[in-house]
Amino acid sequence: MEITAIIAEKKRLFEDYLQEHLAGINATSGIFDAFSYSLSAGGKRIRPILTMLASETLGCNSTKALPAGLAIEMIHTFSLIHDDLPALDNDTLRRGMPTCHNSFGEATAILAGDALIFQALSVISSSDYTAEVEIDILRMIADVCGIDGLVQGEYMDVMAEGKDLAMEEIADIYLKKTSRLFELCMYCGARIATDDRQKIQSLVRYGTYLGLAFQAVDDILDITSTDGVLGKTSGKDLIQGKATLVKALGVEKAGLWAVQMTNEAIRSIARISDIQSTVLEELARWMLQRVM
Repeated sequence: MEITAIIAEKKRLFEDYLQEHLAGINATSGIFDAFSYSLSAGGKRIRPILTMLASETLGCNSTKALPAGLAIEMIHTFSLIHDDLPALDNDTLRRGMPTCHNSFGEATAILAGDALIFQALSVISSSDYTAEVEIDILRMIADVCGIDGLVQGEYMDVMAEGKDLAMEEIADIYLKKTSRLFELCMYCGARIATDDRQKIQSLVRYGTYLGLAFQAVDDILDITSTDGVLGKTSGKDLIQGKATLVKALGVEKAGLWAVQMTNEAIRSIARISDIQSTVLEELARWMLQRVM
């Protein structure tokens, strides 16, 4: 099966699971309406797909990773809702639809993002995972999303606006605001399937490099693509003076860096001989082809 067909299949599984989950929540408040709107808006669903593929790569049925994938997508969606707010990127378009605060108001959007964090924890704690797996996943979520992860990366991204940063500083922003969530996907999917630390860490390293490549590609597309293709406002990085590899190196060299990170991701999983890594290799190359 081609990688595009695999992605489509996993995305369909996730969308069905998401809608089933939302239908089972007994809530009618504006906050629920707002976070359901943002969660259901679509997008690539790369993070839940990665979570399922990580589990499948280690011999586990990918559907077992759906709760973890949903929790991670909730955290990702919280970050998008808050990232779009006037105090941060002040964007009006997300996933081809009006941003949450444009549709429901700024206060409701802030609270909807807050609610998604705790809803993600609820999804994990009410799953069928063993207590040990739940604890490990919750611990990883806390580590990935806190002051050494996603939130810190978003802060660094905002504080770097208008500044000329060294390549290493930009890569550190990429690592925290993007790679850490990719690491979380790979960790959760792998941990559901096994407690073999070597295999788990190999997949986590794959997530690290894949996230770096993904962010570089996203920054290239911000310059070279359109609102309709991206589903969000193009050219915003340039307007806001964001610290990106494109700004530091130019489009061509940023693309070469993304190729290097992709190759490192593939090497990370090639070291473990009994990991069935072909699909993950193809996924990494497919993600890179968006700009190549």
